[in-house]
Amino acid sequence: MAVQRIKVGFPGVNAPNDDRNEIAAAVQWVSQITTVALEIVLPVVVGRWLDQRWGTSYLTLIGALIGPPLGFWHLLALTGVVGDRKTKRDIDKDQQS
Repeated sequence: MAVQRIKVGFPGVNAPNDDRNEIAAAVQWVSQITTVALEIVLPVVVGRWLDQRWGTSYLTLIGALIGPPLGFWHLLALTGVVGDRKTKRDIDKDQQS
């Protein structure tokens, strides 16, 4: 009995017409998720480090106000919830038409 593969597609990554290997698509997703996580965490960490270095107390707060909204917006843009994200394949298809 053969197992039927079902492809679940997200905009630009492993879409049904994507001919890449599953590992390549997974590696792309891992790198994008890592980027989003760093966008959320890094501004807070850098703000805290600068606060300790310069003796201030507001840079951590600024990092906390900038990082998470930026990261969550990027996450929503990756999943196609916000913005008009076109993949390179979509752009090439539009140009051929």
